[in-house]
Amino acid sequence: MKNFVTYDKSQQNLKCDIAEKIPLYCKSCIVNDNKKCQKFYKDLFTQNKPGIYRCPYGFYSYYIRNNIYTSIVNKDDVSQVKKNIESKQQKIKQFDQYSLEQLANIVQDYERTIVENIELRDCMHDLRNIGGYFNSMTESISINYKELIEKDDDVKALISLYDLINYRLNVFYGINESDNKCIKAKLYPLFRKLKVMMRYQAKKKKINIKLDFEQENTLILSNNIYLAMFILLENAIKHSISKSEIDVQFEETSTETVVMISNTSPLICEDEYTKIFERGYRGKNCISKGSGIGLSLVKQILDTHKYKYKLDIIPLNKEICIFKMIITFPCSKNY
Repeated sequence: MKNFVTYDKSQQNLKCDIAEKIPLYCKSCIVNDNKKCQKFYKDLFTQNKPGIYRCPYGFYSYYIRNNIYTSIVNKDDVSQVKKNIESKQQKIKQFDQYSLEQLANIVQDYERTIVENIELRDCMHDLRNIGGYFNSMTESISINYKELIEKDDDVKALISLYDLINYRLNVFYGINESDNKCIKAKLYPLFRKLKVMMRYQAKKKKINIKLDFEQENTLILSNNIYLAMFILLENAIKHSISKSEIDVQFEETSTETVVMISNTSPLICEDEYTKIFERGYRGKNCISKGSGIGLSLVKQILDTHKYKYKLDIIPLNKEICIFKMIITFPCSKNY
């Protein structure tokens, strides 16, 4: 609730990301022991009853889950508030105004969001535990059935599912700084593993993943590059037009390797180009479900290690385009 004025219990003052939303009248009263403000807020914490309350000076507050959102103007009852605000040479129209019904809806929506977030966290915690059991089982299979794993792509895909679960959960948990260590490795084996892992999703949309096998350089890679490449390939499958092709190519020199991931997607308009990596943004012509988090996480990983990257969007007609992600990695011998 960043845009609401909040009463800080520990500091006994008012805070808001938009400072202008704190009425000057409230600022002066909150630090004056002779006024009734401090008692009003302390009583709300003591009573501990969620609800909407009116302060002694006509402003409204709502208490919920040990937080007080306050200095709210009730648009159906502004006479006293208007007088107090104008006493500090401010105008009532400078402040957001809500009806009591609107406030009740805001509180209800906020409470629902809090509950949903708690349930989501509990669910992800359980999934992490399940992933741990899954990993133990796949390690046992790897030890006892090596010959089967080497010959059977379905078993390889099953072994890879633990990574899929773990990395998808990391999208919500975010990337820890401790995960940003670098290793020396090649890209091709990573993409080959991802291709096997994604085979089922691609097959459902009749999408062919074409993987260039000519990649020789040993590179400096972040531990999180696996997650970034997983997101890019998964996004390519989700957003590709059915019966199309995803093309993964490498271009190498003695100092670097460039990986290019291309797919055919519904047209992306020019005014969307700068928004693609924004957290939560989803395209106007998007054809799949999602949260709009993946590409922002890819950007975070690439920026952290200063990998050069760019996005090429090539319109083919009024309905489709080529979506091409280009990333440059330094060779280990030149790092």
